[in-house]
Amino acid sequence: MEAGISIFSKAEGTRAPRVLLAISAVGALLALGMNSSYTQADAAPQASQLSTPAAPESPAAGGTSAVEASAESPRAEQLSSKIAELDAILLEKQKLEDALRTEKSELAAAQLQMANSKKLIRMEVDEFLGQSAERKRLDELLDEHKRNAEAVAAISGRVEALEKDLGSQHLKFSLAARDVERLKSQLAAEIRERNSKKIQSIARKLDKTIRFEQPVSFRCSASKSLAACLAEHRNDGQMSQWVLENYQRVLADDIREQVTELRMDPSWYRYRTRTEFAQASMSLDGTVQALMNVEATISAKQMMPCAILDVPFEQCDSKMYSLIVRSNKYDDRVRINDQDHGATPVSLMLDGGIYDIQITSGGTTQKRTLSLKGDQVVNFRF
Repeated sequence: MEAGISIFSKAEGTRAPRVLLAISAVGALLALGMNSSYTQADAAPQASQLSTPAAPESPAAGGTSAVEASAESPRAEQLSSKIAELDAILLEKQKLEDALRTEKSELAAAQLQMANSKKLIRMEVDEFLGQSAERKRLDELLDEHKRNAEAVAAISGRVEALEKDLGSQHLKFSLAARDVERLKSQLAAEIRERNSKKIQSIARKLDKTIRFEQPVSFRCSASKSLAACLAEHRNDGQMSQWVLENYQRVLADDIREQVTELRMDPSWYRYRTRTEFAQASMSLDGTVQALMNVEATISAKQMMPCAILDVPFEQCDSKMYSLIVRSNKYDDRVRINDQDHGATPVSLMLDGGIYDIQITSGGTTQKRTLSLKGDQVVNFRF
């Protein structure tokens, strides 16, 4: 009986340290698990929040041609610089996204490895409690699990830093994209205003009456008189080309300040002609040689200035209004839609639309926004 008690007491004495060791191993496992609680489930929502915004349309859609058309404009230079900055930000953002994907892949692998080590530790604890395993194996598993947990924590830290950098880059990209759109809009308005001035200047010079001499040669019946041949002659097939050539020559000289090279089309205008023969002769075989005086009255179509300038026809369809800006100061400066127009009074012909007017005098600035729907006079008082 005593022996039985002695044996039982020895068994209890051997099992107690194993139970304590197993409990401490489980406690360590739980502690490591709590310290590395960053999981893929935690990472996924953060990744979704960093979705890339749509890049602004290339200024080429109405933007690149605008830049080319106004290469001398400071606004065009600003836009070109901002687009280059946007491209650099986008490139850096893509690098960060690639690095983040790589780190998250490593994190997933490390988390999987740590989960496997947890499973192995649990199995080892069960075997240890069943007195079939040695302490050495359990210690090795605990050390491995600790290394895995540290790796997960390190990668999680890098992922968090990358997501922070990516968020910052995302904001920079959004701000730069907004600046690009603003500059595109301002440049388009600047080009439109400049074209409007050219359209107005050209439109006043299009309607003309031109006179020119045109040599003609044609065959007529030798039995007819010269007067009869001249009376029967029609120039309908050639008159359009004659008018085009002479009208283009005269007009090119009139608008050379606005257009360096003029190429016209007869569909851009209407004309009426009057003709008379200044001199004529007829050979025995019926060949008539004559010099004809032509007077052509030409009326331009509404779209013609836009066709000449190669700008959208809608700019010739829009109605223009007078805008006069005045103030009670002489040393002021006027800016309309962020363009300088000098000192008051300022008188402009503008398309209908929204205009931001700003006047600065003696360090004081006043601003107004108006919708131009008719001729308007704006007065500022300081």
